[in-house]
Amino acid sequence: KAPHRVGLLFDYTCPDCRELHGFIRAAVDKFNGQLSCLMIPMPLDKNCNSLIEDTYPDHIDGCEYAKIFLAVHQAAPTKYDEFDRWLFSNHEEKKELNKVRQYAMELIGADALKNALSSAPVLEQLRQNIRVYELNYENTTHTIMPQTIIKGEVLFGTPESAAKIQSRLREKFKLK
Repeated sequence: KAPHRVGLLFDYTCPDCRELHGFIRAAVDKFNGQLSCLMIPMPLDKNCNSLIEDTYPDHIDGCEYAKIFLAVHQAAPTKYDEFDRWLFSNHEEKKELNKVRQYAMELIGADALKNALSSAPVLEQLRQNIRVYELNYENTTHTIMPQTIIKGEVLFGTPESAAKIQSRLREKFKLK
C-alpha cells in the first residue's frame, strides 16, 4: 500500500545481499508507510540459474533457500514478514539450510511447505526472478549482486551505509 516501492534482487547466501536487506528494512521502517520493498530472491547457484557457470562455496544451496523463501510467501503470506525478519535477523551469518527449512515448517506447516516448494507458482516465480537478473545483465553487462531497482534504475552492490541508501531513496522518491 506504500506509494513508493523498490525491488531488491538478492541471494540469501550472499553476505552483501543480507547486509543490504538490513539497510532496506531500516529505510522501510524510517519512511513509515511511504516505502515498501519487493523482495526478489535470485540464487547465485548453477543448479537453477544458467548464468552461473560455477557455484561458489558460499552460494551452495542458493536455489533451495530461494524456493523456501518463495514457498513461505505463497503458502502463508501473513507469515512472510515474520519469516523474513527471522531469516535476516543476523545478516553477518547465513542460517543453515536445515534450520531455515525447519523454521518454515513451524510457521506454515510441513505439508504446506512441501506442497509449495514443488508448486508451479513458486517454480515460475523463481524463473522470473532469474530472468530479471538476466535482463539486468543483458542491459548493463553487470552481474554484481545485490541489485536494487529504484524507479527504473538499477543500483549494483551494497552502499557503504544505511544512511547512503536512505539518502538515495529520499532523493529519488522525494521522501521526508
